Amino acid sequence: MKTTLLAPAILLPALAFALAAMHLALASPLLAQPTVSGESWQTLEYGDLTVTAFSDRTGTMPYSIFFDISAEDFAALAKAGGSPSEGELASWINFFLVEKGDRVFLVDTGVGAGPGIVPLLRAAGREPGTVTDILITHFHGDHIGGLLDKDGGTAFPAATLHTPRRDEEYFIPADGTDVPGTELARKVTLPYRDAGRYQAFEPGGRMATGVKSSSLWGHTPGHTGFLFESSRGPFLAWGDIVHAYLVQFARPEVTLSYDVDRPAAAETRRRVFNEAADTGYLVAGAHLPFPGVGQVTRQDGAFSWIPFHPAGAAGGGGASGGAPVE
Repeated sequence: MKTTLLAPAILLPALAFALAAMHLALASPLLAQPTVSGESWQTLEYGDLTVTAFSDRTGTMPYSIFFDISAEDFAALAKAGGSPSEGELASWINFFLVEKGDRVFLVDTGVGAGPGIVPLLRAAGREPGTVTDILITHFHGDHIGGLLDKDGGTAFPAATLHTPRRDEEYFIPADGTDVPGTELARKVTLPYRDAGRYQAFEPGGRMATGVKSSSLWGHTPGHTGFLFESSRGPFLAWGDIVHAYLVQFARPEVTLSYDVDRPAAAETRRRVFNEAADTGYLVAGAHLPFPGVGQVTRQDGAFSWIPFHPAGAAGGGGASGGAPVE
């Protein structure tokens, strides 16, 4: 569990849109048209995919958890991006529902505290019983916390839980030892194992036709993205490639205390940025500004994030940790 982000004293529900104004100053094409939206969810059509983004909660991340950047550079990037504080940055917790054919994929499950994620799904007109597959990017608590219902059973009674084998081996060691996060990982996966609806996959494993995993290791040993084929182009749910977008698009080498292998996390981030910029992937990120869907662009070696904007907003938008791509 990322306690720095999730501690109640620093949860700032109103902060989710505090930086939104800066997006509107930068021109970019609308990436997709939303069909419906609510306070904490937004649905968009992308080719033959229906993607619904959910906002679980928001918080802040202080400079003290970052590495490979000076306090002065951190403050300068925060100020340039319009952050209310130069010593901390806003962060979001998003998860995604992807409907493809007759399969309904839930990518991660948020924190799961309080009423959990089921009310969010129902607000968007989705019932937990319709989810066929749960795809877990990695075993940190803000991604697996919503797997169980209030009674400790499976929150998604018909779904198969897919988890990365390398994270399973790290967080639930076969020898019975513990690492930070082991207790929660054991607790939330056991009911799915008992029900015979648990599958650990190897890097590159396929979950269904047109849906496969992509190894993005570094943040955790098995950190994984999920690549969906669509009639409009690839859609990549990349988990925690980015935690603090105002900093890490400008400085991909910046890592956090949450990264198990910091050099590998930085190397993977730069690789994924380059791939996303080259291919034009539509990307979904767990800690990007809600709805967390957009594209990565590159100009003169600098990366920028171009967020999706609802139809009817004052133009499109783009934002990065550094200078925006014009």
